[in-house]
Amino acid sequence: MVYRVKATARYAGGASIDLGGWTSYSPGRALDWVRARAEQVAQQLGAPYDGVVRAWLEDAAGYRWAREGLVAGIPFVLRAVDAEGCTYAFVARPDARGARSTASLQGPTVGEAA
Repeated sequence: MVYRVKATARYAGGASIDLGGWTSYSPGRALDWVRARAEQVAQQLGAPYDGVVRAWLEDAAGYRWAREGLVAGIPFVLRAVDAEGCTYAFVARPDARGARSTASLQGPTVGEAA
């Protein structure tokens, strides 16, 4: 399975701004990218607007729940809103199409951490 992750920012009524993305064959690594990018944005937001992100970063059970959801085919979304109403979204989702189209390019994944 392929997992695609992305981060965006959007002002109310405005266009979405791409803050980066990544592709992984591991749900854990996909969520690690979300964690790293979300932490960077939280540092820029500062208190109190970073609270939602920081709470998720510190929640081991929430991380496991998100990882298990990805494995089951359920996308994960984390959102934070700043003082001006800009919404930051971090999305991780399974992409079965990507797995089929790249399956012939991928070798064995023995020992790959989830």
